[in-house]
Amino acid sequence: MLRRDKSCVRHSRNLRERPRATVKKGQSPSMATSSETKSPPLSRQAVTPGLDLDGLDQVLGIHVGTFNTLLLSRLERQLESFKVTPKQVAILWLVNANPGVKQSDLSRFFKIERPTVHQFVRQLTLNGHLVSEPSKLDRRAGGLWITETGAATLTAAREIIFTDEADLLSPLTTEEQAELYRLIIKVYLSVPGRT
Repeated sequence: MLRRDKSCVRHSRNLRERPRATVKKGQSPSMATSSETKSPPLSRQAVTPGLDLDGLDQVLGIHVGTFNTLLLSRLERQLESFKVTPKQVAILWLVNANPGVKQSDLSRFFKIERPTVHQFVRQLTLNGHLVSEPSKLDRRAGGLWITETGAATLTAAREIIFTDEADLLSPLTTEEQAELYRLIIKVYLSVPGRT
């Protein structure tokens, strides 16, 4: 049986009591207004006022893709000296937490094809961050283990990621950040797996 502490109950009540934003037909959700909100609606039009967006800023994928590009490009620059990409750091993170994990499990988690995961793992192995060994139970299936070099890289990369995300998300309140995570994970979990 799940137990909720008082702060969770209080938080869920606050969410129910908040006025809902009103989205008009043909309007981007980012332009929705709330009965209590007096600030102007948010729009990407402000970035390029002379460019007619013709409704493009109503496409969620544009905003998600741009944010992803911004996030990854910032991280890639900071991780460059470690010779790892953000995706490789995520693989190190999972291997560190799950010694002996299979590449097929990583493929399912990231929702990417196994050959793509294999390329990431191969590079991490060549750079001395991971070792791959066959399973004692099934010689055809191999598991992954992190090396000391990989663990040191992961420790430094985690610090970079936490600092960078805190900076990037600083315009959001703690509650807004929690809601952003919740919504992203909700959509992610609703998409059928490809792998």
